[in-house]
Amino acid sequence: MDTDLSFDPLAVVDAEAARFAEVLQRIDPDTPVPTCPGWTARDLLKHLIEVHDFWAAVIGDHLMGEQVEAYEKSRPPFTDDVDELFRQREEATGRLLVALRKREPHEEAWSWFGPDQTVGFTRRMQTHEATMHRVDAETAAGGAVSPIADEVAAGGVDHVLDVMLNWVPDSAEVTPGPVVELRGADTGQRWLLELYRWSGTAWGRQFTDQIGGRRADGDRAPAAVVTAPVAQLDLFVWSRPATVEQTGDQDAIAELTALREFGIQ
Repeated sequence: MDTDLSFDPLAVVDAEAARFAEVLQRIDPDTPVPTCPGWTARDLLKHLIEVHDFWAAVIGDHLMGEQVEAYEKSRPPFTDDVDELFRQREEATGRLLVALRKREPHEEAWSWFGPDQTVGFTRRMQTHEATMHRVDAETAAGGAVSPIADEVAAGGVDHVLDVMLNWVPDSAEVTPGPVVELRGADTGQRWLLELYRWSGTAWGRQFTDQIGGRRADGDRAPAAVVTAPVAQLDLFVWSRPATVEQTGDQDAIAELTALREFGIQ
């Protein structure tokens, strides 16, 4: 277990991936996934297989640099046979868990997030990716969303502020905006999120006045507050449906809405 976590991330990945598959097996593979626009349940299943296969190779085979790029290019196309896809999902998750269990969190490993090139990054990232895609599956199925443990949810909020939102190209022009407080109604935890606008080139596209966000320091007073149980805050910052209370400056709330609509898929 990561020494900075109060839960076993690999156990979470295992349980969430199993629940993900269980839910998808009950619905038509062509069912749209509302939280992943343009995707069907089959696409969502393929995505998790691809993610688990990729990180199993990166961690298990110690891939770095050009080796990672070569692996990505070598992946064969997916089958559309759903039974085979479910089999591949189980195997891919198993390979990922084996690879992660064989290495320590502090060991060096490639990741797409420059500031953290460790195995621990993948352990944390895959915890929250599996959790959110399980939520996507349940949303597509039209049923209730299963609970997220408080410790996992709090870690999910941290991960969004410190990683998922905390990246712009080095050459980007950044204009700071308002700060929003995220307040856990049940745990008393609080996070400060600075909203900003940036312009630059990323992912092969040109962005102009694009909304962004990152963890703010404690010296800036929040212009707005989002209050909810921490599990709902986790869903909220990952751009999934959530029940929250938003109070304060309406312009700041509008900027936060724009950030969520830009989305994390």
